[in-house]
Amino acid sequence: MKKLYETALIGTGYWGSIIFNTLSKITKKNILTYDLNTDNSSLLKEKFGSKVIVSKSIDQILENNIIKNVILATHPSVNFKLSKDALNNNKNLFVEKPILTNVKKLNELVILAKKQKKIFMGGYIYIFNSYIKEIKKIIDSNILGNIKYIEIQRKNLGPIRNEVDAHVDLSSHDISILKYLFKKKIKIQNIKKNNLLKKGISDISLITAQIGKIKCEIISSWLNPTKERKLLVIGSKKMLLFDEMNETNKLKVFNKYAHYPKITKFKKDYISNKARIYEGKTRNYSVKETDTLKNELLHFQKMCKIKSKPITDGNFCLDVLKLIS
Repeated sequence: MKKLYETALIGTGYWGSIIFNTLSKITKKNILTYDLNTDNSSLLKEKFGSKVIVSKSIDQILENNIIKNVILATHPSVNFKLSKDALNNNKNLFVEKPILTNVKKLNELVILAKKQKKIFMGGYIYIFNSYIKEIKKIIDSNILGNIKYIEIQRKNLGPIRNEVDAHVDLSSHDISILKYLFKKKIKIQNIKKNNLLKKGISDISLITAQIGKIKCEIISSWLNPTKERKLLVIGSKKMLLFDEMNETNKLKVFNKYAHYPKITKFKKDYISNKARIYEGKTRNYSVKETDTLKNELLHFQKMCKIKSKPITDGNFCLDVLKLIS
């Protein structure tokens, strides 16, 4: 007898297949899937066998009362209609970012989810990252002192998107991280876009923002020879660096500063502009790495089960989109 299914995945391309792989590990039930590209469905079926139930149409998913939860790993251009149809058919909804590019339409989905009393969650995966959780603990503990400046770099060589700008695709991660780390309101001061490859689609961007008195810069690029994922936090006492691509020591707190001598201390016949470097002990934080996507999908499942608001609920998604639009 075949195992029943309660979750459907629409979109089984690159990221959709990764979502399926993780879903298959956290549920014993079969997973109903659909992709307009039948080759994607065939590849998934070939790899996962009987656990993949390929739907002939989206309506077959939406009209199935057994399906309680729908996950969208699709493009922003189709997400509004798919999300609206899913919510109107009483499905809990998880949508991978970038969800939409239109604030008004996203707000409509948030209102609809509330009306239908359904869970609506956005796929902002870094909120469930064990290192980001540790960084929040460090900041909240005041080890770094008063935070003065934050710089986030998210660079890679591709993939080049056709529908959204680099800052919408990449910086949405970083805005979500800042929303998680700080309670104060984020104010975007400027978004500088560079479109080198395609007219109307930026591939390199710089966002300057302010969180209270904290100055922030977010750099995003699809045109970088190396993959970079860095978060720098400068405090009045210490500095923190999260280098996601570092295989050995991803998270460090530096007790290191440069102090320049006061001009009144200079001798008459000797002037030096050399800084006095204070270098205390650097601490490497050992963080137990967990499967971030698994954490995220388990959170979605749990919220659907207990009918409670997810961390990255519709309003969270709406805040992020308003900031990067």
